[in-house]
Amino acid sequence: MQSIIALTNDNKTFTNLFYYCTLYGYRFKITGSTEDALAYFAQHRSSVFIVECSDREQNFLKFARHLSPSLSVMAICDGGVDEEVAVLAFKNGADSVLRLPCGSREFYYRLRNFLRLLNLNTGQESVQFITLGPLKIYPQNNQVMFGDEFVPLTSTEFKLLMLFINKLNQIIASEELYLRMYETDELQYTSRVLGVHISKLRHKLKLADIEELDLKNIHGKGYCLTYTGGSRNGDDL
Repeated sequence: MQSIIALTNDNKTFTNLFYYCTLYGYRFKITGSTEDALAYFAQHRSSVFIVECSDREQNFLKFARHLSPSLSVMAICDGGVDEEVAVLAFKNGADSVLRLPCGSREFYYRLRNFLRLLNLNTGQESVQFITLGPLKIYPQNNQVMFGDEFVPLTSTEFKLLMLFINKLNQIIASEELYLRMYETDELQYTSRVLGVHISKLRHKLKLADIEELDLKNIHGKGYCLTYTGGSRNGDDL
């Protein structure tokens, strides 16, 4: 069953809009709370957000886009708003914009085609992940789970984590980490900046609580992510 998160302050309109979709097995979490959306996202790993963006602030859209760059986001605007709001939605990262009014049956086919064009499986999704102890890393979605808990890494922190995973149990020079993290040689390397990112990564991943996983500072050489357990790639959830 496809799980979709809908962020809106107009619950009634969205419930009516999704009516026909629910008859075909789609499951929606409709909420006006980003905290509720984040909790549902962490539990169900939904890959699609449908967001209301009828004003110029478009906070729901910005929240969804910031959460993970791999998410698919459909923005819905009130038909009474001007064209600039829809244009702004695209600028803020929406993959598709729908301007109401729209019947629930029409919306069902719009959503189905939206998912098809994005090559998403509308049934049970198969998600590749890497397991390191209690951590599950989803490279395709830029997501990390600690057990059943979602770990909110920034894009820079996730990139740093993947650099360590790709060279697991190997020492990586600090300068190389800095260069690959920012993908430019125009910034002057500073150990303090790198140290701050690594400190935050250790804290968010709760490495102090994982006996078999450690992120070590090798004095004068760089850093090394050591893992003494068995690691594997997973096929599904």
